[in-house]
Amino acid sequence: MEGNEVLGRVILPPHLNGYKNVAHGGVVSALLDETMGWAATVFGKTHPMYVTGELTVKFLSPVPVGGEIEVRSRLVEDAGRLAYCEGEIRSGGKVCARARGKFVPMSPEGTAEVIPYLRFDGCRRFRKIFDAYRQGE
Repeated sequence: MEGNEVLGRVILPPHLNGYKNVAHGGVVSALLDETMGWAATVFGKTHPMYVTGELTVKFLSPVPVGGEIEVRSRLVEDAGRLAYCEGEIRSGGKVCARARGKFVPMSPEGTAEVIPYLRFDGCRRFRKIFDAYRQGE
């Protein structure tokens, strides 16, 4: 996290390409989907976890494999029944892809099932959100 954004930096390996030296669009979409979902979870006030209801990605330029890219996402609005998020992928400071998404709250039962599989050792906010589920509250 950085400020009010979920931030990830990654070097995509060559086997994730769609064409030579260019990341597959599905991989690009997955990175944006994941970080936007976490933006809703981390910064939303209404529900502890969300799943994707709608995802729109605009591919602006090729996302390279083999070099570091940056994925940033943020919560735009927590509207209760939906969380609205935006994200982007940059390479060398250039925006390569932008996305918008609508995220639906996960049920308490679904959240409780997912919690044991998550790793969030370095983030106090995640621990605060999920400790209640781990303790059965």
